[in-house]
Amino acid sequence: MTTLVFLHGWGADGTIWRRQMETFSGRGYSVLTPTMPVWEISWLTSYLQELLLADTVVVGWSLGGMLLLEALAQEPLEPAGLVLVATPASFCQRPDHPWGQPRSVVRALRRAVQTDRRRGLADFASRCLAPEEVSFQEDLRQNYRPRANGADLAAGLDYLLHRDLRPQLPRIPAGAVIIQGEQDAIVAPAQAEFLQGQLNQARLVRFPETGHVPFFSRAEEFNEVLVDVLERTQKRDSLP
Repeated sequence: MTTLVFLHGWGADGTIWRRQMETFSGRGYSVLTPTMPVWEISWLTSYLQELLLADTVVVGWSLGGMLLLEALAQEPLEPAGLVLVATPASFCQRPDHPWGQPRSVVRALRRAVQTDRRRGLADFASRCLAPEEVSFQEDLRQNYRPRANGADLAAGLDYLLHRDLRPQLPRIPAGAVIIQGEQDAIVAPAQAEFLQGQLNQARLVRFPETGHVPFFSRAEEFNEVLVDVLERTQKRDSLP
């Protein structure tokens, strides 16, 4: 049986993948949506090592995607399929990487969630949607509520402030599928184009009029991409 693992991003938890859980569990797949207890590579590496990765497709979104890239680059881990959703190599701008967020924006968000976690998370959730996706705003905000059992918000933002994964990209397994909303205000589309250029045999799927959460606001189309990934993986495995 093929296993699907979905890794959430900053401020959310594993329940944000419910549209994928419902769809793929109903088709007979084993679906795992862990909530990150910490934003540390050691935890994710240990989690992945417990799985039969040869039969596993791993989907990482945003900060979860960055942590996944780091884990795959540092350990001999090779899942059957790799999907990266709105995932940057460096979340923040750098002198030779102008497509990230200004550091001041991340620091301001850090102050906001320390002052008023609920309001800071709600404001961030609103920025995750494109103008055409405003009807999803209230539903999405329900996934950005303070939780005692979630990975620490400040620690996640510190990761985004400091991590630059570009030197590690050559060690990522070939054939990743990158999914990117073309109106993403959190991770710019240029980040996806850069990532595609750095990863061996990577494929980029663009979602027009879509923000940072295509799996949420464009769930049907997103799930169709995953079906294609699963079918390609199964065909490859069946070859002699």
